[in-house]
Amino acid sequence: MRTVDPLRLLALLLIGGGFIGWVLSRDPVSTTACSTGDPSCEVTVDPATTAAAEPPPTLAAADFCNDAGYLCAGLAEAEVVRLQRWKDHEGTVVVHVPPPEGLTGGDARALQRAAAQGVRAWNDQPFPILVDLRGDRDPDFAVRWGRYAGTRLGLTRTTWSPATGLRVDFIELGTFAPGGGNRAADPRQIRLTAAHEMGHALGLPHSDSPRDVMYPTNTATSMSAQDYRSVEVLYDLPDGTSITR
Repeated sequence: MRTVDPLRLLALLLIGGGFIGWVLSRDPVSTTACSTGDPSCEVTVDPATTAAAEPPPTLAAADFCNDAGYLCAGLAEAEVVRLQRWKDHEGTVVVHVPPPEGLTGGDARALQRAAAQGVRAWNDQPFPILVDLRGDRDPDFAVRWGRYAGTRLGLTRTTWSPATGLRVDFIELGTFAPGGGNRAADPRQIRLTAAHEMGHALGLPHSDSPRDVMYPTNTATSMSAQDYRSVEVLYDLPDGTSITR
């Protein structure tokens, strides 16, 4: 099996006029709940809790989208997007980030640190974030590690209902470099992927700009002002707000 050159992990390939990068995930889309159809955002709607005391607002794109970051990016493919976020949460979000298994101590610690840095990139946006490396705290959710085929780098699985808001089941990151083999993933890729998946865990959709960490492929080198603006606007609105074209 051919080894992938690590120097190419952050590069895009221009093929036939389209950009192809390392894909963050290729999971099935929940058209009911994932407002932008982004594949690394697996959201399940809980049918037992679909009744809400007061329906969330519906906003017109013309009135809302000019200063909403990339919250309206999904309207390029859908008539309506629904914003989903944590509801009624107060205090610190605790995320357990264990070291990956199957690697030497040095490689495992490097990936653990990189994942922790990516998760912490959203600190105070809007919640304080505490990354638990030792597993001695009661976390809101945990990062787990997996082995992927192809170019997948990570995924986030959540559950949403009008009554509870967005709940995070887990974030998963790839232990090994894309392309197969047993070579450890690039810590830079893990940091960016963890930041991307933590954005989904907070409720953010995919961005339509390659400068943002929430772009579907790892083209950003750091968080952008638009990443932070998008999460700010998301948490200024009621959970479940719909945006229409």
